[in-house]
Amino acid sequence: MPVNSRAKGAAFERQIANLFIKDLNLSNPVKRILEQTRTKELPDLMLGNWCIECKAYGSGAEPRPDWWDQVIASSRQNHLKPALVYKFNNRPIKVRVLACSINPKIKNNLVTVDLLWPDFIQIILELFQADIELHEKTYTA
Repeated sequence: MPVNSRAKGAAFERQIANLFIKDLNLSNPVKRILEQTRTKELPDLMLGNWCIECKAYGSGAEPRPDWWDQVIASSRQNHLKPALVYKFNNRPIKVRVLACSINPKIKNNLVTVDLLWPDFIQIILELFQADIELHEKTYTA
């Protein structure tokens, strides 16, 4: 049976939104940005100042360069920190971020770090409480 890539992508976005709620113990939902299908350079999800692009793909191990380019364009357009959440079949969820997003002492904004999902969540919990608080404060139904 053929896979509907749009449906698979939307399901993965919902999965990640729900994981954020559960893993960060959020009171408010992380909603998909539905305008992204019509407006270029909008992220799939936002959490505080994080611009999050979600990609689920069948086979592979490394994200495609155009996925990273897409999240970089979205984050620059909206002055946010980029995060590419990606998953391949039978592999764990990973997150690519700019190293300077985690450590501002890193001046080269081309250096990326790929993290396992639990590691990314731990970094958000330890270093980015302000983004969690911003999400909880600015959520609108």
